[in-house]
Amino acid sequence: MTDRYGRVLVVIPVVLALGAAASLDPRVELYQGLATASVISTVVLYDALFRNPPVKPTVQDATATAAVGIGWAATILAFL
Repeated sequence: MTDRYGRVLVVIPVVLALGAAASLDPRVELYQGLATASVISTVVLYDALFRNPPVKPTVQDATATAAVGIGWAATILAFL
């Protein structure tokens, strides 16, 4: 488990556990810690799957990545 993708598989649950552990602080609610950890985990997963995939990207992959990015941006803007 020394390759990049093995580390990604370790980072995701560690970040979620740290988010849950942050709720031990009385100023942080459990849902706040887990929401923050979920956003971080999503960024890590996005990077591993779309930005630096384990296979060589093609034009179609680049188009799909752009579409996902635009979708995320549109979702965030819709909630603001």
